[in-house]
Amino acid sequence: MYKKVKLLRELVIISSRNFYFYILLENEEVIEVRLDKKNKTNSVGSIFKGKVKKLLPHMNAAFIDIGEKKEAFLPLKDHLECCQKLKVGDEPLLQLRRASIQSKGAKLSCKITLPGKYLVLMPTIDYISVSTKLDEETKKLLKKRIYEIIQPFNEEDKFGYIIRTKAINATDEEIIQDFQALKQQWNNIVKRYHKVNAPALLYEEGLRAYAFLRDYAGDIQKIYTNDKYLAEQLEDYIRLNFNKSDIKVIYVSENKESLFEKYNVERLINRILNPYVWLKTGGYLIIEETEALVAIDVNSGSLKKYKTLEETALHTNLEAAKEIVKQIRLRDLGGIIVVDFIDMYLEEYKEKLIKVLEEEIKKDKQTIKIKSFTSLGLLELTRKKADKSLIKQLSEVCQHCEGSGYNKGKDIVLFEIENKIKSLKPFFKLKIFINKALEKDIKSLIKDLSLENEVEIVINKNLKQFEYRIEKF
Repeated sequence: MYKKVKLLRELVIISSRNFYFYILLENEEVIEVRLDKKNKTNSVGSIFKGKVKKLLPHMNAAFIDIGEKKEAFLPLKDHLECCQKLKVGDEPLLQLRRASIQSKGAKLSCKITLPGKYLVLMPTIDYISVSTKLDEETKKLLKKRIYEIIQPFNEEDKFGYIIRTKAINATDEEIIQDFQALKQQWNNIVKRYHKVNAPALLYEEGLRAYAFLRDYAGDIQKIYTNDKYLAEQLEDYIRLNFNKSDIKVIYVSENKESLFEKYNVERLINRILNPYVWLKTGGYLIIEETEALVAIDVNSGSLKKYKTLEETALHTNLEAAKEIVKQIRLRDLGGIIVVDFIDMYLEEYKEKLIKVLEEEIKKDKQTIKIKSFTSLGLLELTRKKADKSLIKQLSEVCQHCEGSGYNKGKDIVLFEIENKIKSLKPFFKLKIFINKALEKDIKSLIKDLSLENEVEIVINKNLKQFEYRIEKF
């Protein structure tokens, strides 16, 4: 059976003018960081009533108007059952699978999925699946049990569903409640579909905090936030969705303590943007992200040398494998990931490496697939890419290195400045030195915070575009 390991999980949500900044910790170690813009629309998982604008048989694709500036892309080869009779002017019900990323438009699917705590409902498919993180015997037993629980409530609709890992520890009543809630959610979407004109948004995922709670089925013990209204929302959500009172939501007033400073968020951002990751034993990784793929290079550095080069390579690669999975989760890397491990020629060593990777990827809520080593010794991984990676969200292309590097983007710089000002304002008057490029945004920020008399803005031409310096006086 699946072994349950109890961890202390805490979620920190820092609310600013424009962002929610999420930090998920396990036993006080940061394992995931996510960033959401406030008032963001059309997030991954959103469901639309679209309108077919173009059919391109040579590309086996359709372009759909979902109300955005750019038409979204629907690959027909993956959706033959629901799309084979599609024609221009039709109004299909579709789900956003990938947000638009750089030159690539949004990607749609007609295979709808609605995630719950223990199940993922697939109302357009009559198919039952079980989490790939479980062994075959556990899958078989769990599938039989859940089917017997749900079948009396699913005879007419014959909805498909995916059974999540957490269903192992759920009671029959909890499974039924989850299924019924998802079924009602789908019925509401269908009702709205028949009432509105295309293009229209039918359903939108809620706060990412809800997704964290749902994905971990309530196994987050504490949530800290500096937003009182958000704290109340979370308490209501927990009360309605979880039959337990041991999830504590703690509001932290900015006048008493800065979550930004307590969790070293500026340092955390710098760490995520740094392509170099040092291993404890002296080796290091170089992580480079392109539009096509993510390349990770493993280097031995000053690692302790073992009896043979092969042993040295093995020890470096095993440590690197664990760190690579951590970095994939932390940076939310997706798509094709190619790892250049240090060359090993013994097949048994390669098998050891694969086994370590297989154990580590079980910790990720996203499915990571491991391919075999190529003839060049490269190992290919794939991970679902639904949105921009965290690196792309935090940065913009460096204008002085021909696009080969990244600097912090303006939005995240403003996020840092806002939180630093908030942490200092109860105690000091401040001077902020900025480049002219930030003047308009900083004036707006200071006004919104009602700190015109406490913060003086000084333009410094010697500072780079988004550089800044804050002084107390």
